[in-house]
Amino acid sequence: MKTITTLFLVLVGLAFLNVAIQAFINPQSVMDFVNTTLNNISARNSIRAYYGGVNLTFALYLIYGAFKAKKEALVLSALYGGGFVLGRVYSIATEGKPSNFILTWLTIELTLTVVSLFLLSKQKKKSKYS
Repeated sequence: MKTITTLFLVLVGLAFLNVAIQAFINPQSVMDFVNTTLNNISARNSIRAYYGGVNLTFALYLIYGAFKAKKEALVLSALYGGGFVLGRVYSIATEGKPSNFILTWLTIELTLTVVSLFLLSKQKKKSKYS
């Protein structure tokens, strides 16, 4: 299970890193998927900060955590994915069905959350004496 957890965290980290790089280089490309135009400096700055900076930080921590802090990295992954799921489900409940692109991401984020929680449940509990 240790190897599966390591692989999972590295793959998720690389996926976050991919989004971060895209957002830094061309923030508009990230928003094109939801038909949103970034027509001013502040809008592009915000996308670089959130999709770029936050995802870069999460990516680096998940990759680090894959080797040095699995439990903590799984908690971060579950919280991050779960937050997206919560926001998307709330939005669907209040506004209706979004595009297939968003529904695909909801599925990915739900899977991320469930797998993270499953792998977290399989982590060996540390003894209070260790």
